[in-house]
Amino acid sequence: MGSQGLLGQYNIDSMKQRYAAFYSIAHLKVSDDNRWVSFSKIYKKNTDTIIVATANKQQSVKAVLAGVSESYFLKDNHFFWLGNGEAQIINLRNGDKKDFKEVSKIEILSALGYYAVWYKSRFLEVFDSKNKLVASVSDVTQLVSNKRDKLYVIVNRSNLSSVWSLQSKEFNQVYTSQQGIKKIMLVPSRKYLAVTEQEKSADGLQLVLLDTNSLKVSRIGNGFIKSDYIEVREINNGGAFFLVFNTRPEPATASQPEIKYGTDPDLWLYRMGEQNHEYWVYDVKSEQSQNVNNNQMFMAAMDHDRYFLSFDRKERNAYISSVSWFDIYLYDRFVKTSKKILTQTSNLVVSRGGGFIIGFNEEKKRWILYHTLSSKETIIENAEIQRPVFSDDNRYVFFESENGIYRFNVLTKNLEQLPLTANKKVAILNVKEDVIYGTLGADFRIRSINARKPIIIEQYDQNNNETSYVQWFEDKIKVLLPATKNRVSDFKINLLSQAVFSLEENFNSPQTIYQYHNGHKKEVYQSNRHDHEITTARQEVLSYKNSLGVQIKGVLYYPLNFDARKQYPLVLSIYEVQNKSASVYSYPYFSGIGINIRSLIDNGYFVFLPDVVLDSRGPGFSALDCVHSGLDALKGYANIDSDRVGLMGHSFGGFGTSFIATHSHRFTAYISGAAVTDLVKFYFSFSQERNLPNYPRFENGQFDMKVPFSKNKMLYYDNSPIVNAEKVNKPILLWTGLKDGNVPYTHTEELYTGLLRNQKKAVVLYYKNQDHDLTKNSAESIDLHLRILEWWNYFLKDKKDIPWIDKEMKKDAL
Repeated sequence: MGSQGLLGQYNIDSMKQRYAAFYSIAHLKVSDDNRWVSFSKIYKKNTDTIIVATANKQQSVKAVLAGVSESYFLKDNHFFWLGNGEAQIINLRNGDKKDFKEVSKIEILSALGYYAVWYKSRFLEVFDSKNKLVASVSDVTQLVSNKRDKLYVIVNRSNLSSVWSLQSKEFNQVYTSQQGIKKIMLVPSRKYLAVTEQEKSADGLQLVLLDTNSLKVSRIGNGFIKSDYIEVREINNGGAFFLVFNTRPEPATASQPEIKYGTDPDLWLYRMGEQNHEYWVYDVKSEQSQNVNNNQMFMAAMDHDRYFLSFDRKERNAYISSVSWFDIYLYDRFVKTSKKILTQTSNLVVSRGGGFIIGFNEEKKRWILYHTLSSKETIIENAEIQRPVFSDDNRYVFFESENGIYRFNVLTKNLEQLPLTANKKVAILNVKEDVIYGTLGADFRIRSINARKPIIIEQYDQNNNETSYVQWFEDKIKVLLPATKNRVSDFKINLLSQAVFSLEENFNSPQTIYQYHNGHKKEVYQSNRHDHEITTARQEVLSYKNSLGVQIKGVLYYPLNFDARKQYPLVLSIYEVQNKSASVYSYPYFSGIGINIRSLIDNGYFVFLPDVVLDSRGPGFSALDCVHSGLDALKGYANIDSDRVGLMGHSFGGFGTSFIATHSHRFTAYISGAAVTDLVKFYFSFSQERNLPNYPRFENGQFDMKVPFSKNKMLYYDNSPIVNAEKVNKPILLWTGLKDGNVPYTHTEELYTGLLRNQKKAVVLYYKNQDHDLTKNSAESIDLHLRILEWWNYFLKDKKDIPWIDKEMKKDAL
């Protein structure tokens, strides 16, 4: 990947070494007693280092562990981890350690103070908090636990499969199968263990329910049913069970020619593959099983032992959405009939117990509430509300929105805004959620909150770029984390002690773990403490209007070590709305999209991120207007050299860059990566990743054209960069991955061909074996990173004599 001239300006080894020292923090965990925290250090070449630190002291590291894949806090200040076939338990107080070799899996039983080690030899041991052996069992092929007090294992011996349970301080056999046991699963209520049996001489599967208290055995269905796997859904806290026996047929021999149809309603099959489903319901009280297949329609459990959701996967809307819109039926298993209850529904939420269903109608753009027993429906007349969640007493439906929490009273049909959350984008955090169907683009869930406990809410003030966390209960708000301009990427709360831990960062401050308690904020651990330069970073968030009067923002980063007596070049990077990223800590790395703010400000550039908002003019002209408006807002900045300005973008930002390059005279050079260049061509193409047409991305997706091509052809033509390739008036660097399944490389090649035909100054980089984003820290991403720096240095800093650029820019270089 090396190129002549790259070594001239930069010491690559030194750059790699510097970049490798930076890391991010993720996967924050807090011990139950709030004494300890653990987190992952994510380096670009290493993502499995775990740090354990003291919570009440700053930067007090107790353990640094490499190669960790799984970890837990235990009672009595113990930490238990697994990685690379080794496990270890550490006493964080005195440093004592116990090591385990050749380990496959670990488990914990927190209520008992036990931990379990399953070895690759299939031997399982259970220890207490003092590391004394409690129990053991051999020939284990699977284990499951509830993480608290129950542990079950499959034991295969002498051609017999059996289930064993840890009871008191020994393992006891609780179930034996004359066939084979394929899988065991503890259901959410923990009342039953679901045991999947497999016939020894055939492909049939059968489900057995084992009562975890009485050890009573119940077999579901009509004996063994031929299937590949069984999905088990618990209904009404263990009152019933819904089973789906799934079979994937052998693929048919490809025919010649392959035939497709213009009204084909089954294109989803090309994406998902054909599957057959057989549905059964088991009622625990009556001990009866019932087949509930409904005319080959898909079915899903909704936490009700009588009613079930039913829908047809066939497409009825010409695939104009990236997800399917379904007509939803309610199937009554008692009378074996179904009725249509919701239409054109993409998103659906069910109350706990199945008494209410709420679905979003894509035609009306409204939520519709349906009462299961009365069959009454209510249209909720608010276009802004989203992500509904039911109170578990079914009295209210709460909605998130860009303007606070809304509460809908199911009895009075009144929708009210909770005033203390107004003017903020909100998210409810303590939701109990179960996915009941999530394929074919559907999103069907049971979502509930405990009506007797506070609601934990994340609030984002978009005007001031501030985040806060509060709890709401009985119409009162209690602040948990005060409003901060820091980006909060993780939030943990101990509901008993009310202790809060957060992971925060800002443009001039690396990620830091804080503890909030009784109004006090205390730093626990800060990442990248070697990065002293970033504390001097300077940034402004500008607010201005585009030509249509729409209020937008742009984020301006100053060069590090800024000198007010000097002028500096400016690089704009575009991609939709970016102002919320103003609080993101920027550190140098070899980006997979070619854009890294830190490397640019390190090298003496202003960087500006103007928001791009779309309107009826189309995405190209909207981007052009927003970018020019942003440049106008910068006119008063004397330290920006307006004669040395570059524009760059990747993907949608690459599209905007390519379009602007054909219409603007305000830039010195451009960089466009993985960009769509021909809207008409892309509109009439199939996504390689989704196996579905791309036109939804234009009509109601990212490009937001709002009309099909057939209704406004000129809108598509006029917003296509390729149409005006001859108008590119400044040098442009194009790049693409030859295995890009999102935006095929042919779009980059098409623009390059247009530039070639019109003899425009351009360079194109083709990266073999790379996708839409280049692999981070790969040879290709390093190459792109260096070429981008050299491109800007060449055109914005007049650092010439770079052979790979000179070859295009200087005629005599050939």
